[in-house]
Amino acid sequence: MICLSVFVKKVRKQNGVTKKYYEYLHLVESVRTEKGPRQRLVLNLGKLDILPSQYQTFARRVEDILTGQRSIVRLDQSLEKSARDAARKIFKKQSEELSDRTECEFQSVDVNSFAVESPRSLGAEYLCHYVWKELGMDEFFSHQGVSAKVTPLLEALIVGKLIAPGSERYTKQWAEKRSALFELAGYPLRHSLNSYYRAGDTLFSLKKALEEHLCIKEKDIFSLSEKLFFLDLTNSYFEGEGAGNPKAKWGHSKEKRNDCKLVSLGLIIDELGFAKYSELFPGNQYEAETLSVMIKSLEEHLEPKTDRMDLSDEEIYKMFDLSGVPLARKRLVYNQ
Repeated sequence: MICLSVFVKKVRKQNGVTKKYYEYLHLVESVRTEKGPRQRLVLNLGKLDILPSQYQTFARRVEDILTGQRSIVRLDQSLEKSARDAARKIFKKQSEELSDRTECEFQSVDVNSFAVESPRSLGAEYLCHYVWKELGMDEFFSHQGVSAKVTPLLEALIVGKLIAPGSERYTKQWAEKRSALFELAGYPLRHSLNSYYRAGDTLFSLKKALEEHLCIKEKDIFSLSEKLFFLDLTNSYFEGEGAGNPKAKWGHSKEKRNDCKLVSLGLIIDELGFAKYSELFPGNQYEAETLSVMIKSLEEHLEPKTDRMDLSDEEIYKMFDLSGVPLARKRLVYNQ
């Protein structure tokens, strides 16, 4: 569904409390109803900085973008960007309306007549979104009190690390400009960079509950035995002093960044490579100092087992040589 014959209309409204008048621009189209011709709102343009003499040219450019026609009008760089943003919002609005339809509509088209506009990747996103649904992530976040309008941002941060790893700023550009993920997951309420940072904070605050949820789901889906576990420790560095982080310490960097403070990450996986539990440690700790902590945390994290081998701290440290250097692989074993 593509809207045609659109035009820009100025709307003047009064605030009911302050009695102050505000002016907005609406992109509208004429539609025929049982009561005669009416104007239907297509998009609220807000306080777009455009002269009245440019209304018709702007509306025509938006219409050309929507219909895929080659435009004969030329706009300056600022208005061209506004026209493309308006067309993108209209596409988004119409795609949401189409997704609500229950009946399928089929039409014959000439594939050679298609022109590409704002191409976005879909394949990897579709696979990740399917796994997201299989793991019941939407239900988990809803149970944790996270708004459904925020969940797409959480999915973008997680899926983005799998498909196009980068910072929150990079993920924002990827999700909104180059990926079709939001067309699958739904659009978030807010798109500011701060909303991505807050979404990351939300994920970290739910770390323990999220890991427990994934352990249960993955064990059920893949029938995991959870008999053999491996522990490894790695570290990452801070660009800067890290003065506000108590875990930022000087240590041996595995990335050869001995000029930066470090933070260590301990991770436990099972024999098939499924992550079970993770923990952040100061950057100056090594495996021997973290193994007993990770074992005890794992025991609390997993479901109770009757055949588990209970190890004391002394028995745990016997798994290391006298110099404190860990064995090649650390194994936490349950009786078969």
